[in-house]
Amino acid sequence: MPGTESALRVSTSESTLPPPTAVPPTMRTAPALKAGQWTYIFYHDELEQIVLVNGGPERGKPAEDPLELWSWDGAQWSLISAEGPVWRNWAAIAYDSARDVLVIHGGLQTHNSFDETWEWDGQTWTKFASASSPGGREGALMAYDAARETMILFGGATPEMQIHGDTWEWGGQSWRKVSESGPSARFPGGMVYDPVRRETLMYSGHFADPSGASIDYDDLWAWEGTSWREIMGDGSTPDHRTHAGFVFDPVTEKVLLIGSGSETFRSDVWAWDGSTWEEIPASNTPARSGLNVVYDPERDRFVLFGGVNRPGGRALDDTWEWDRVNWVCVDHCR
Repeated sequence: MPGTESALRVSTSESTLPPPTAVPPTMRTAPALKAGQWTYIFYHDELEQIVLVNGGPERGKPAEDPLELWSWDGAQWSLISAEGPVWRNWAAIAYDSARDVLVIHGGLQTHNSFDETWEWDGQTWTKFASASSPGGREGALMAYDAARETMILFGGATPEMQIHGDTWEWGGQSWRKVSESGPSARFPGGMVYDPVRRETLMYSGHFADPSGASIDYDDLWAWEGTSWREIMGDGSTPDHRTHAGFVFDPVTEKVLLIGSGSETFRSDVWAWDGSTWEEIPASNTPARSGLNVVYDPERDRFVLFGGVNRPGGRALDDTWEWDRVNWVCVDHCR
């Protein structure tokens, strides 16, 4: 492992502030969830809850406000943590199911970029500093490789808008660069681990240079532990899908790609079976970009949160559920 590491632990029990004045139960108001421009949703195995990581708006939110974590019980969202790192958008983020920890790297606010890695174990936030790391990045892709028990990070952009095409591993204490070849440099796109085929899949993404030239990708790649392999599937593909939902379905054993697009946002669902893309029937799919989708094993439902319904639109805070047939809005519906 490169370099030396140090960790700073931030705990809810460690505070130099005086205890707050007690508020009578009748006067307490439950906080309301207000969606940020960037969010991430996952299922926490130990807590047996769906957890939402909520960023912030593009302007107006104090820079020192904390990153919020919310849980979904099938009926409502509840705030479960607001005492860790300051809020940020477009961080690389994924859940390590072996260690039951959420891992976050990078991200930015309007005038701040973050070159730091945090973990949340369901109760406590821990900050790590490593002599070698991907550095401050936005829109990098990250997923947990369960077969190799390591976190995989690819690409992303620096604060100077230099877009990368390198691959890093996070083992729980430090970062290690493992590849500089494979997919073209890009951000953001979609990344998900396929436990049936034991590989991390990356689909689509976007590249732009200072001249204004841009490329929208619709390629599919697999990380096999030491190198990337481009997958040339049979038949049609979903086309370019920046900011789509990307999730594994353990019942059908297929990877699902949901919604998003470029100038036009799609309202469709595609399934990848390891060799072929297939569009599958799904009524009432919300058309948007930046959405998040997770599978809830307790209720055998897919839960979708947020996104925007038009380019440059405001962040949406509605919640949808899908039973593999119909999408139904279940919270903050309009």
